[in-house]
Amino acid sequence: MDIALRPSKGGYMRPFGCAWFIVEYLKGNGPEGSNKIDPDVGACMVDIHQAYKSALHRSYAEDTVAQEEEQRKKKGLPPPSVEEAQE
Repeated sequence: MDIALRPSKGGYMRPFGCAWFIVEYLKGNGPEGSNKIDPDVGACMVDIHQAYKSALHRSYAEDTVAQEEEQRKKKGLPPPSVEEAQE
């Protein structure tokens, strides 16, 4: 039995593209909350990969908190506390 690992339509959803992130990172702009680097020095591939993955995790966590707030609002519950949102 074959199980499709990739979504059938639209591919994987990413909040921002990898190429855009790398270009902005190497320009020294610090995209999506990542650390800023000196564009004249650059960064090694491992640092770029780690910064990209960290930015994806932060973005995913922010989206998850926003979705949970929407669900709570629909159910008539109070918004999550600061501790719950940070968790």
